[in-house]
Amino acid sequence: MDAETLYFGYGSNLSEQDWRDWCTARGYEVPSMTPTGVAWLPNHSLRFHYRSGGRKGGAADVVPDRAGTAVPGVLFSLSEEGWKRVNEKEGDPDYYRRTPVRVLTSQGELVEAITYTVVPALKKPHLVPPTPAYEAVVRQGLQEYNLPIGHLKSAIETFESESAVDYVFVYGTLMQGEQRWPQLEPWSMEVASGAVSGGLYHLGAYPGLRLDENGTVYGEVHRCRDATEALAVLDQIEGCDAFEPEHGLYLRVPVHVQIEGGSVWAWTYVINQLPDDARRLEDGRWVG
Repeated sequence: MDAETLYFGYGSNLSEQDWRDWCTARGYEVPSMTPTGVAWLPNHSLRFHYRSGGRKGGAADVVPDRAGTAVPGVLFSLSEEGWKRVNEKEGDPDYYRRTPVRVLTSQGELVEAITYTVVPALKKPHLVPPTPAYEAVVRQGLQEYNLPIGHLKSAIETFESESAVDYVFVYGTLMQGEQRWPQLEPWSMEVASGAVSGGLYHLGAYPGLRLDENGTVYGEVHRCRDATEALAVLDQIEGCDAFEPEHGLYLRVPVHVQIEGGSVWAWTYVINQLPDDARRLEDGRWVG
């Protein structure tokens, strides 16, 4: 495996301690597994349908799912030795197999990576609950990176549960009272003021958000009654390209939104390419 390829971890390998314990138990030097940032695997859900002999219970897998779902995790940089040990730990190719994926980073970028998915022949058509110890390892790893654990809880409780992101953060013409609010209104169940880190740009009749910049952008967080249907409408409005997302006008990504009393993860739309004449709105607020 090319050491420059990034690894997307979503389960036990989110825990540095679990990685160290596994290597040490086998007498290996512990290769570095350097996190490069949190990321999300879109259109996938977490699933427990495989029994791991080593874990003595269910072990995590990711499976393709509908729009609006996404599995949180972390991108890691590995050395050649690191890839060798991860392959061994995951049981490639007999139990899990290396799988190329495209993930969304917290900077609003689409990145090629490798993850591991369960070999089809080993998948059960029912829930295989993980042990409390394994669940604790995955939960701790997610919490170490300030990632949500709701998808983990639901996957343990219900077979074929969806790793849904039901919130949408809007900051321009989709906000209440703005030109395109009527197209979001039918799906909005709850709304709250919110803010994300990034830069906001005036693009003429509408704004554009960039997450890879310093600053604060203010807007609204809406909880949607049917995220799949809502996103189908919003993707069309925002010019998202389902087949070549990086070539659309906007890219839809999960973002960490600060709200009064806490925070939520929500979908938002990031402008792919800023026009040369784009003007930054230093106060981070759009006024149509």
